[in-house]
Amino acid sequence: MPDSPDAPLPAAAYPDMPQWPLVAGAGLLQALRRCALCQHPVVLTTQPDARCPACHSPLAALPGHDAAMHDVLGRRGAVRRDQSHVALVHIGWPSAAVAVRWRDLSLTGLSLYVPLPVPAGQRVRLVDSAIDGVAEVVRCRPQGRVQVLHARLLTATLLQATGVFISTSA
Repeated sequence: MPDSPDAPLPAAAYPDMPQWPLVAGAGLLQALRRCALCQHPVVLTTQPDARCPACHSPLAALPGHDAAMHDVLGRRGAVRRDQSHVALVHIGWPSAAVAVRWRDLSLTGLSLYVPLPVPAGQRVRLVDSAIDGVAEVVRCRPQGRVQVLHARLLTATLLQATGVFISTSA
């Protein structure tokens, strides 16, 4: 512990807290982080529509799926997608977009039918009429002639102003 109550605690006192580098800008210190897809340095912001200047991926994280969010959004608070609905995925960056089909989507993750295997840990950008997001592949397994990709959403921008989230609680 520090010698005085006003002295800053060392970073080791908070092992789970990210230690963002700081950069001076417009007379203020701004925290830097990296884009979830291309790793380009970006400034932390609270703007929900903020995008990476290099790859244009969304920078905003979706709210976590905890008890408070469950009360607000209900059991299935997510974009509804038919399994025949097509989206585009960039596997890594830079890369050409690949057409994929939806399988499932929640606030914390997604599942897609993809034409080729994608390794776990790979970052992908999903572009759809309702959501634009970056996810990290958790698993990809064969199912017939396609692969089923499961990924954890890292950042996203919801593109539909209404009808994106639903609640089943009365």
